[in-house]
Amino acid sequence: MRLTSVILGLAAFAGASPSKILEARQSVGDGPFGPAGFQTHASLPRHTIYRPNNAAAAGAMPVFIWGNGACSGDGTSARNFLAQIASYGFLVVSQGVPGGGGSTTIDQMREAVTWAANGAGGAFNVDRTKIMTAGYSCGGTEAYAFIDDARVSSIGIYNSGMLGNYDQAKTIRKPVIIALGGPSDIAYPNGERDYNNIPASTPTWKGNLNRVGHGGTYGEANGGLYAKATYKWLQWQFKGDQSAGAYFVGNAALSDGWNNITSKSINVGGTTPGNPPPTTTNPPTTPPPSTNCAGLYGQCGGSGWSGPTCCSQGTCRASNQWYSQCL
Repeated sequence: MRLTSVILGLAAFAGASPSKILEARQSVGDGPFGPAGFQTHASLPRHTIYRPNNAAAAGAMPVFIWGNGACSGDGTSARNFLAQIASYGFLVVSQGVPGGGGSTTIDQMREAVTWAANGAGGAFNVDRTKIMTAGYSCGGTEAYAFIDDARVSSIGIYNSGMLGNYDQAKTIRKPVIIALGGPSDIAYPNGERDYNNIPASTPTWKGNLNRVGHGGTYGEANGGLYAKATYKWLQWQFKGDQSAGAYFVGNAALSDGWNNITSKSINVGGTTPGNPPPTTTNPPTTPPPSTNCAGLYGQCGGSGWSGPTCCSQGTCRASNQWYSQCL
């Protein structure tokens, strides 16, 4: 069922544009197969591909497909975050080309899923059975479109949540990781509501990082804690790494600074997490009406939106019919 409402080897390959070396102030990943570089490839021309320098040692790589904040067409807008994930032995595909403009679409993400499932154009050693879609803010709504796609095995929702037809979260059966920025995150009520709606039998982990709000840690060195949780999730889900999975059941995430951690149906080596008690208030079903203007990166419009429609910083720009954001 398709959703009806949804919110860097540095060597070049045959048919590829030269890999771009990140500037010194930017991160290239500190994983065992890094550093990482990014490039474009003729077989997937509307996307940016991140791969580890030592891809040969990584073997067949699971594929992580990413939707950018504001559904941006810049495939390098989250490069610190994406390079870090790639350096741990994953092929990362971002919506849009390096430095690109405009907006991306669900169909564009579907191109990447099909490409990965068909063997990545024969240019990259991928495990076509291990694909995850994920995204930030508007990009998260793109990732949600694949909850019923059998080719996709896991979903990642970052500072995002469904913007309508909320009951669709009740149909999710594949593992989900949700990362939010606490109550100051404009997407906090959406993500919290989605977590509550996901079936108890669906392996799901949710953590908040209250200090970051809606901005996440994408631009921090090596992508910050969002990248750490993501590559550990991928190591566990797609490579069977129980030590990585332990991050989601022990105290490591809490010690790292994550807040309000909770999960359902998470079992790692027979260990289940001791979840904190639920919060006493449930997030609202829809964003509350407001006469205030949204801040930078906040939502300012879209089908069914009843919150602010002006911006205290930036300009309200439509990413799709369901989501407009202050940029």
